[in-house]
Amino acid sequence: LCMSQFRYLFGSARVPSTTSEGCDEIINSQDSNHIILIRRGQLYYFEALSSDFSISITEREIIKNIKMIIKDAETLSDAEAAASSIGVLTTEERPVWSRVRKRIESLSENNALSLDLIDKALFVLCLDNIDLNGASENAQNILHGTYEINSEGIQIGTCISRWYDKLQLIVSDNGLAGINFEHSAVDGHTVLRYASDTFTDTIVRFAQTISGPIRVNSFIEQKNTPTKHSLPDTLPRKIEFDFDDDIRKSIHFAECKVSDRILRNETRILEFTGYGKQYIVRNSMSPDAFVQIAIMSAYFNLYGEIVNTYESVQTKRFKHGRTEAGRSATAEALAFMKAYNDSTLSEKDIIDKLHVALKRHSHITREAASGHGVDRLLFALKGLYQKRNPSKPLPSFFEDKGWSTLQTTVLSTSNCGNASLRHFGFGPVSNDGFGIGYIIKDDCINLCITSRHRQTDRYVASLLEYFGRIQDMLLVVNPAISSRFLSRSQDSGYSYFYEDIDTENAPPKVGRPLQE
Repeated sequence: LCMSQFRYLFGSARVPSTTSEGCDEIINSQDSNHIILIRRGQLYYFEALSSDFSISITEREIIKNIKMIIKDAETLSDAEAAASSIGVLTTEERPVWSRVRKRIESLSENNALSLDLIDKALFVLCLDNIDLNGASENAQNILHGTYEINSEGIQIGTCISRWYDKLQLIVSDNGLAGINFEHSAVDGHTVLRYASDTFTDTIVRFAQTISGPIRVNSFIEQKNTPTKHSLPDTLPRKIEFDFDDDIRKSIHFAECKVSDRILRNETRILEFTGYGKQYIVRNSMSPDAFVQIAIMSAYFNLYGEIVNTYESVQTKRFKHGRTEAGRSATAEALAFMKAYNDSTLSEKDIIDKLHVALKRHSHITREAASGHGVDRLLFALKGLYQKRNPSKPLPSFFEDKGWSTLQTTVLSTSNCGNASLRHFGFGPVSNDGFGIGYIIKDDCINLCITSRHRQTDRYVASLLEYFGRIQDMLLVVNPAISSRFLSRSQDSGYSYFYEDIDTENAPPKVGRPLQE
């Protein structure tokens, strides 16, 4: 697979265009050695790598630095913290952020150097001053921060403690952590590799504290002893900008706008523990196709229609490959959804149509991954035509109703995750749509569902009902597989067990069974 995206994972930033009609620029610093930390909207940094890129700071020193930063950030009043939360400007429309950024740079050399320091940092670590327990609430915080207004009307939520132009690691006071990344330079599976390696490294280093060195090396094992001249300055420092009234007003306006956007969106988590990848595969079904049909069926069961659905399909088998659009809404999928709601059909008839729909979906995603999709090609052709013929109208093809429908995605979906992640998600891409990120694990299916208040809870309930009813049908159609693999309880749904299904001739069991 193409590895080109990894160069933009660290030490990179999306910088707004310096012209009103230009494109943003992705910059990458090859000699970056420091990280940015944000607490209550205040920015700090310390160096962590030597000039030879060896790690030159210990975990104890990192903890000490974080404690110093938290202590310093707490000395500000709510009003002072909100008024200086420059990171909230990265949530603005790009032309606005470009204009304000140029204004900030022009005020002083210190401002220009500070912005350059942020752009070239390895990544941003957001130290959120909250302690959330619910899965949905934590997902919302990772996605866009929290909204909280104090008695004086000042924003004190974590939405002011972000820098969206860079890779952000977000950690709450209770230790819950997540990643929010700038999507223009890298895709989800690139960041997933980073999350996986970090997760694995944590396990490896913990194991080494118990049993000593093991064969699997830590990903961040220090291999070089830094020389004196290359030792970095690991002392944390606060980044302080020179602001005028216009910049302070711009920060306030940006915060009000992002607060509006936060309130217009909602996020819900569904952790379905009834079954997962293993059971789906046992029934000769593709796990990804199974979840895709489930997502569309849950919508169909609410509204009685199939809608434009997008699934992100990676094309990294090609040089500089990014993604292609997998279009899940097929005639076969629609035929299954109608059969699912037809009370005259048997369970076998419905499951047979499900198999047909799943095979069709798998074929489409394979074609997209092989470079045979149409969305990216048509988008490129449209862009080239507009660039070469700025004064001419678009070809009639791009004015067609079908093209317009294709550009309005109602169900935007993506499958990205493994054991290192609990959830994965993103916002809706249209006003009347849903954003659905999902992770299919061996024994569960975790979904993060977002919308602009489109009965999200009701959609989650519809999806949950679908998962259960399909299981009921598979119990009838494939009793040998289903009965051996799953058991059903009234309270907790389905759970794994590994007992022989021949209970009639089984020897008697000793002891009193316990109840939940």
